[in-house]
Formats: sequence, structure tokens, C-alpha cells
Amino acid sequence: MPSFQYTILPIQFNSQCITFPEWISLFTLCLAPLIAHIASGIPPVSYLSHTRPKWYDHLCHYNPTSIVWRYAVITDRRIRATQWSRDDLTASNAIFWTAKGWDGHEDMVVKAAQHKLRCPGLTHVQIMSVTMLKTIIVTTQGLSALYTLVASLAGVKSTNFMSHTTVDSIFLPLAILGLLRLCAAIWLTEDFVYTADGNMIVEAVHQRTRDKSIDNNPNTQVTISHSALEPFFVSPPQVRACFRSPSFWPSRIFRGTYLLIIGGIWGLSLLCIMPGIVSSDAQLTASAFSTGLFYFLFLSVSIGLYTLYFVRDQTTTTIIPCISATWYKIYTLLIMGFIVVLIVIGSIEASTIPYANSANTPSAVKTDCGFFLKEWTFVAPYSSFFGLASRAEGNAIGAQQNRSSLAVGKLSNALLEERYSIDNFTGYCIGEFGNS
Repeated sequence: MPSFQYTILPIQFNSQCITFPEWISLFTLCLAPLIAHIASGIPPVSYLSHTRPKWYDHLCHYNPTSIVWRYAVITDRRIRATQWSRDDLTASNAIFWTAKGWDGHEDMVVKAAQHKLRCPGLTHVQIMSVTMLKTIIVTTQGLSALYTLVASLAGVKSTNFMSHTTVDSIFLPLAILGLLRLCAAIWLTEDFVYTADGNMIVEAVHQRTRDKSIDNNPNTQVTISHSALEPFFVSPPQVRACFRSPSFWPSRIFRGTYLLIIGGIWGLSLLCIMPGIVSSDAQLTASAFSTGLFYFLFLSVSIGLYTLYFVRDQTTTTIIPCISATWYKIYTLLIMGFIVVLIVIGSIEASTIPYANSANTPSAVKTDCGFFLKEWTFVAPYSSFFGLASRAEGNAIGAQQNRSSLAVGKLSNALLEERYSIDNFTGYCIGEFGNS
């Protein structure tokens, strides 16, 4: 039986030397994927009732599980649509609050039509729109995060996500999840407005017509003719929502593919916390382990919910069916609390290093903070400093095959029996010249 050594390092305080401008940069990199994911995934709430939801009811929409569900169902609804109109597009993107609570079912296309003030002019997203800009931002961040994670698994040391997880890379997997927005990108829009009072516009038009007639001739008796008004304001439009059953095979194929993609991201999070999968000697910092654990738990719950609803064909609402359940509200609060914990741990363990923005491991050389403010020395073959002195000879120090060295033991005039050599070295050095 192979033996696995799995070590989780305790939280280490490495951030004592980070300056205020560096903190601003770190938190900007940290929160950018989170803010983009939430801001692009949640449209404004459309209130069809004079009541308002509680603050904790709103929080459930900010849960990444709810956002990823919304992308899936909008795409699924478009696949099942026999006819796709502007009313279908508008109602599918809206988050309705009614007297009975949240509602995103297909029949809201008809029920909410008389409450609509504005709808998009097309049956798909406009190229020059805020929605398209959000899609571009989310896609750019997602592709960058995907490259970092794949390169890390491929062994590229400069992009080792698992061993260098810190505050500025906590939400990279969330940015990868944002790529699922591309499934529904063509049918996303925020160019619509609904009002709670469907008769409000009719009364407003009547009042303006009456005032204008009285100003022109005070003795004139005004009679409002509904036939002279725009049909939308005087009667509900004749809307017919035509959607195939969720058992429609193209719909099932899409849902299965969607689950496989999320499952792949779940597998990547598993690689970060399970010993023996990446290597037999797993040593993780508190930041790396807690980040991997967060995505493993969050994606496990999400996949479980999606699988349950997909198998039972409960995909006729763009709002996840359990959004009003007490346990889902508690789950949302736990997710948000876990996010705060990740940021705190990542901030404590962040340390500045010369070749990247930050890392979660301390410097190998203990120095005071003022030392990091000095200029680092870059060692290159053609610079004044070009190598490292070593007492080892040949390949004893484990250098690369194309390694070259210069034996200088005989040139030193030192009465020493040991020999040493100078090896080519390219990189950064930190230290002070002093007595040997």
C-alpha cells in the first residue's frame, strides 16, 4: 500500500511587510472576479407587488448556486421554445417578486405582460449594450483564470495555483464558473422595466390628455377614447408562451453537458485538497486548503441540487426552486461567511516576493520590512553579478544538464583544502554584503 504524507500548515502571519498601495492592489485582484460574477449574474428585481422581500430573501440571489442555475435555465428555455419573442426574452431574464414570493416560471410571460413598461427591441442581446460588456468582462476573467489553473496542473511553476493560493487568487475558480454565462449570453438582457400597478400608465395617459384639452378650451368636456391610445396601455397584450416539455431530448442533452462541465470544475477543487492525487507528498498552506475546501463543498451542494432538479425536469423557473427554503437561506449565509474567512486567511498569509504579486509562504531569509523596500538585485549572465559560489563540484548540487561552472579554488590564494566553483545563475537575490 502506498503511503501518503498529507500536511496542512498552520496559519502563518506573513503580511507584516505589505504596504498600503500593495493591499489596494491585492484586494482589487481578489474582489474583481467576485464582483463581476455577482454584478453580471443578477438583474434588478421586478416588483409586481407593493410588498417588499426581506433583506435575507435578497441574499439568496447573490449565491453563486443561484446565478449558475439561472444561466442554465435561460438556455434550456430557449432550447425548448417553439417561438421566441421579445416577451419571452424579457420575462426569462426578469426576477419577479409577487404577492406569493419569488416567481420565475414560464407562465410569467403572460402574467407579467400587463405590468411591462419597456422591453428590448430585439429577441437577443444587443451588441452595444451593458449586458454584452458584462459578458466580455466575465469571459476575459474566466479565460485568464482557466489558463492559470490548467497551467498549474500541467506543472508550470510560475502559475502554480495550488501551492501559491493567496488572497489575490481566491476567486479564480469562481471566474471559471463565470464562463458558463456564455451558454446563455445571446439571450441575456437588462433592457426592461416592470411596474407593480398595471393600470398606472393608463391613468397617467388619461390625466395628461385631460389636462391638455382643458388648457386649450376650458369649456370643453373631455371624453377619453381608449381606441385612440396605444393598445399596450389599455389591454393586456395577447401573449402566448410556447415551450416544449422539459423532457425534450435536446434539453436533456444540454442539461447533462452542463452538469459535466460543473463536475469537471468540482474535480479540480478535489485535486487541491485530496492527498495522493497530485503527489504522494501533499503539503498545503491554510489558504490553499481552505480555498479548495470551499469550492469542494459549494460545488458539491450545487451539483446535488442541479442533478435533483434536472432529473425531475423541474427546470421551468429561472429562479432556483428552493430559494425560499429556510435551509437554502442558511446555506447562503454560510457561503458568504466562508468567503469572508477565505479573505481573512489569505490576507494574513500574503507576503510580497520579487517575482509575483504575492505568495502564501514566507521568505526563506528572515529580514525586516525595511529591507523589502530596497532594490532587489537581478543576476544575469551579462550583469556585474553573474553567478553563485558553491563548494560542491560537478552535478552534486543538482544543476541542470546545460550547467557550466568555473573552478576558482586555485585562484583564490587561500590556504584552503576545499575547492569551490562559480555556477551560472539567473534570478533575484536579496542580502547584504558583509564580513564572511
